[in-house]
Formats: sequence, structure tokens, C-alpha cells
Amino acid sequence: MEQHEPQIHDVWAKRERPARLSPEPLLAITQEMPVREAAQMLGINVGTLQKWRNGDTQHGLHYALADRIAVRNLGTHPAVIWGNDWWKV
Repeated sequence: MEQHEPQIHDVWAKRERPARLSPEPLLAITQEMPVREAAQMLGINVGTLQKWRNGDTQHGLHYALADRIAVRNLGTHPAVIWGNDWWKV
């Protein structure tokens, strides 16, 4: 008789979900602003914002930074900015 091991959910297993979000919504919010003013409003480095504006967005931003920008700097919940993508991270 064949015995089967029970399926155990490993709560310590590595996350399968992405940990990074696109900066595109932040670029849309700040597109008409000068780069220094926009970076200050978002609480990020001017060079980072300029890099994103130049198209270097594939690396994205960590969800913890996204949360900080939304809550501390923009005064809103991250889901307002990133929509359903926020709930996937």
C-alpha cells in the first residue's frame, strides 16, 4: 500500500509575489512639476526621479518605499496610487 505525505504549507517559504511596483503612477502625478519640486514632494532623490523620467523604470520601487511615499509624502493609501497592483505585493 502506497503512503502519501500530507501537504504542508510552509509559512516561511520564499514569497512568490512581486515585491516591487512600477514608478509610472508617480510619474503621472508629477509630470508637470519641475524635477526638484516633484522629488521633494515624493521624498525621493532628484537623481532617482530623473532616472525614472528618462525611462529607467524596469527596476521599479520596493513596496515599503511605495508605502512610505503614498502615506507619508502624499497622504493617501498606496492602493489609491497603484490600484490592484498594490494588493499583489
